[in-house]
Amino acid sequence: MDDQRKELRKLIAQLRPVQGVRSTTREYRNLDEQNDARTVLEAAGLQFTSLRHRGEGRDPPDCEVEIDGVRCGIELTEFVHRRTLEKSIKTHKTDSRHRYYHEWTREEFLAQLREEISKKDRPRDLKDGPWQRYFLIFWTGEMHLGIEELTDLLDGVVFECELITDALMGLDYHPGRGYPAIRIPVVRKLAVTR
Repeated sequence: MDDQRKELRKLIAQLRPVQGVRSTTREYRNLDEQNDARTVLEAAGLQFTSLRHRGEGRDPPDCEVEIDGVRCGIELTEFVHRRTLEKSIKTHKTDSRHRYYHEWTREEFLAQLREEISKKDRPRDLKDGPWQRYFLIFWTGEMHLGIEELTDLLDGVVFECELITDALMGLDYHPGRGYPAIRIPVVRKLAVTR
């Protein structure tokens, strides 16, 4: 029992104090990523088996899973307004009562999302491919990015990708709805022939 308490204290001590509970050390971040993948896939209604984290040095992708008999890669990343997060963390160290939250405009949300998708669509050193399906899963704890806000922000938008076949945004807990997932519309880029 004492070992379990020590391990729990160690886990709690390394958690980020603001903007969604996230692990700050690799050991626990791997568990966070696998849990995020499971939570988002379930929320999206996907039936899957054999979900596992690939481990340090075997990414990208971070995880792999089997869906409909197809081996799929899953890359996970957090969607956050970095400057606001850093401001909240800095403030937390001196005054635990104040938090800062960013109010997204549609333009800045789509610009950051487009940039993140583009970066993850062209990984430097993709491992163990080719992948028949390649998921990009974002996790966000952003206060002003709930189900309705994301639905409105993504209305009429489609992102063209070369590698990514499926993109989802997982959200922190919503009372009565659990941990929802929002599909991000992506289509495959057509190959240009000369």
